[in-house]
Amino acid sequence: MRWRTPWKLCVQKQDLCKGGDTMTQYPDNIVITVHPDPVQDESTGEYSAVTGSDAVYTLSCRAEMNSYGNKVRGMDGAEYIYSHVVYLPQMDTVIPPDAEYVLTKGAMTFSGRVINASNGQLNSRIWL
Repeated sequence: MRWRTPWKLCVQKQDLCKGGDTMTQYPDNIVITVHPDPVQDESTGEYSAVTGSDAVYTLSCRAEMNSYGNKVRGMDGAEYIYSHVVYLPQMDTVIPPDAEYVLTKGAMTFSGRVINASNGQLNSRIWL
């Protein structure tokens, strides 16, 4: 007998795919905090931070560690070796470079600043 689709293979092979080993597309979580640009006081010329207007995004994602030392070009044109590339569902939110992040991958937690981000047609990516 010939198998035409993968799910039929699972059904006809004694339901081997029904175990607790299901794969989740976005198993990790990332919290991104975007701080607004400081505002310059026109009378004194001093810059001050805008208080209370931080944008915080909590997103489900899939983070893959950069185990080969690959580089990504930052917004400033320089090349950076990134620690993780984070895949997310396609979104319209623009994540600026230098936004702070806290990435939770299983029992591990990573934190730092975003190197670059891209919102593509099918998914969004963030390089940390």
